[in-house]
Amino acid sequence: MLGDYLELFRNERQTLMFGALSTFMSSPGQTFFIAGFIGSFIVSTGLTASELGSLYLAGALGSACLLPVLGHWIDRIDLRYYATLVAIGLSFSCLWSSIVVGPITLFVAFFLLRLFGQGLMTHVAVTSVSRYFGSRRGLALSVTGMGLAFAAAVLPSLIIFMINQLGWRWTYAVIGGFVLCFSLPVFARLLISRPEFTRPPSEQTGRPTPRALDGLIAVASTRYFWFALPILTFMPFSSTALVFHIEAIGLAKGWSRELVASAFGAYALGHVIGLLMSSYVVDRLTARIMMVGMNIPLFVGIAMLGLLSSATAAFLFMVCVGIGLGLVQTTVGAIWAEVYGTERLGSIRSFATMLMVVSSAAGPAALGLGLDIDMKIIDICWALLLFAGIATAMAFVSISTPVTSVTEHGN
Repeated sequence: MLGDYLELFRNERQTLMFGALSTFMSSPGQTFFIAGFIGSFIVSTGLTASELGSLYLAGALGSACLLPVLGHWIDRIDLRYYATLVAIGLSFSCLWSSIVVGPITLFVAFFLLRLFGQGLMTHVAVTSVSRYFGSRRGLALSVTGMGLAFAAAVLPSLIIFMINQLGWRWTYAVIGGFVLCFSLPVFARLLISRPEFTRPPSEQTGRPTPRALDGLIAVASTRYFWFALPILTFMPFSSTALVFHIEAIGLAKGWSRELVASAFGAYALGHVIGLLMSSYVVDRLTARIMMVGMNIPLFVGIAMLGLLSSATAAFLFMVCVGIGLGLVQTTVGAIWAEVYGTERLGSIRSFATMLMVVSSAAGPAALGLGLDIDMKIIDICWALLLFAGIATAMAFVSISTPVTSVTEHGN
C-alpha cells in the first residue's frame, strides 16, 4: 500500500498537494474549528446553546442553498480562477467573524464560514481530484483528505493557545490574513502548467457547459440516490452535532476544555487510519459497496460516548469519529464520479453537498435543543444509533438498486 502512495505522489505531486492544501484550508468552516470559538461566542453574544445552534442551522442552510448555484461553476471556468475566488471569500469570512457582536453578525459569520470553508473549499479539492483521477480515485482522495486530518490534529490546540494569547477576535483576524497571504501564491504555484487538471470538462470534451440544475436532475431523479441518502447524511448530522457541542458534552462528563482540545489529536489519528483503509477498499470493491459499512466506527464511538464518562472515553470517541470521517470522506468523494460520471461532477456534487450541509446544520440545532431541556447524553446517543440502524438497512438495499431515473419506471 505504501508503494502505491509513493508512486502516485511521484507522478502527481502537484495535484495531490493542491487537493490536500485545499482540504486543510477549508478548516475555518469545519465544525472542529468553529467549536473552539463556541464558548467565546456564547459569552460575547449572551446566546444559549439552542439559540447558537439555531443560528448555526440558519447560516448553514443559507450557505447550502447557494452551493448548487456557486458550485457548478467549477465545471465551467478554469480551476485556478475558481480556487482563487473561494480563497478570497474564505479570508473575508474569517475577518468578518472577528467583528461579531450579536446574533445578526454571528449568523452572517456562520453563513460565510460554512459556504466558503466547509462548502466551496472542500468542493474545490474533492471535485478537482475526483474528476482527474480514474482507477486511482480512492487513493488520490485519501491523500487529499490528509490535509484535513493534519488540520484536525494541530489546529484545535493551536486555536485555544491563540485565543488565550490574543483573544478570539484577533485570532480570527490573523487566520483570515493567513488564508489570503498563504493560499493564493501556493495555489498559483501548484496549478501552473497543469491545464489538463485545471481546465473545465466542457473545454476538454467540447460539449455544452453544465447548468446549475443538471446536478439536481441527474441525482434526484434516480432511485439509487433516495436509498443512499440516509447513510450519506448520517455522518454530517451526528458527528457535526456532537463535535459542535463537545464542550457542553465534556462539561457534563467532567472533561476540561484542554482535555477536549487534546482529544482532537486522536480524532486526527483516526482520520488518517480511516483514509488509508478507505483508499484500499474504494479502489478494489467500489464506493457503492464501501458506503454500507463506512459509518460503523462512528456507531461504535457514539455508543461509547453514551456509556462511558472517563477521560479515556473522550479519546476513544474522537478516534472512532476520525476513522468514520476518513472512511466517509473518501467514499462519498468517489461515489458521485463512480455512479454518475465526471462530466457534470461539479454540478452533481454541489447539489449532493447541499443536502449534506443541510443535515450537518440540523444536527447542532437538534442537539442544542436536547441539551437545553436537559436530555441525557446517553438518550441522545441511543436516538442517533436508531437513525443509524435505519440508514444502514436502506444502504444495503441501495447496492442492488440500479442507477436509473424513477421516470423510466412509469413513476
